[in-house]
Amino acid sequence: MTKLKNERLVATLDFLTQVELPPKASRVRTKLIKRLQVKIDELYKDEIELLEKFGMKDENGTLVQHEGSFSLVEATAETYHQEKQALLQEAISLDVAEIKDKFPILIETLENSEVSYSGNQAELLDFILEQLENEMEEVK
Repeated sequence: MTKLKNERLVATLDFLTQVELPPKASRVRTKLIKRLQVKIDELYKDEIELLEKFGMKDENGTLVQHEGSFSLVEATAETYHQEKQALLQEAISLDVAEIKDKFPILIETLENSEVSYSGNQAELLDFILEQLENEMEEVK
């Protein structure tokens, strides 16, 4: 998965985490998940930086939360949302060079799974398979 947008990271990780796989495919998945988690951690840090810049703070300089969400400074809330959307649309590079020779195992297992998917899950499966297959094309 050489390139994907930040907005797809968490859903891709969640899907891969939840799908049941036999041991060989599971090992490939685990290595892929570790790489995704690094990018998710980077995204989280970037989101916190945006909140530090645009979020409402109390008298101690701590970000204010209300019902689990951070409060924004009203005057800059629109700018925050624009910058966050731009961040989510950014394409990131995922270094999979060390594991892409194992992708055929994961692709075959996912394609031949007895599990049926629909809606968002089906779209995520298609997206993941497409990314894996595109990476395999680059190997050839």
